[in-house]
Amino acid sequence: MSELGKRIRQARQARGVTGAQLADMIGVSANYISELERGIKKNPSMQVVSGMAEVLHYPVDYFFGVQEQRIRQFIPADLSGYVAESILRPYGARSHDLNELSDHEVMDALVEYLRQRKDKD
Repeated sequence: MSELGKRIRQARQARGVTGAQLADMIGVSANYISELERGIKKNPSMQVVSGMAEVLHYPVDYFFGVQEQRIRQFIPADLSGYVAESILRPYGARSHDLNELSDHEVMDALVEYLRQRKDKD
């Protein structure tokens, strides 16, 4: 499986969308999405990538790996466990392992944490 294929599958699964549903939403065949995810097809058009980004609520550059480490690189290693256990998981992240979460999931949980802190003050 290619890196692009892994990112497509991760984003799709994180949003609870099947390959067939994604294909229908962006106007391609389910087989094409499957081939992208398995690395058989490697160069989708920008129209396909932007359609996936819009439907799955991810930035286009996520699919090319540009964003993958951005948020995590700003969380010091000695605080990553605290952030994961005390902020991310209780405030909506599906996992407490920072390496399993997309930047989008980390940001959603951090925003929810900050909203609730603000409401308490």
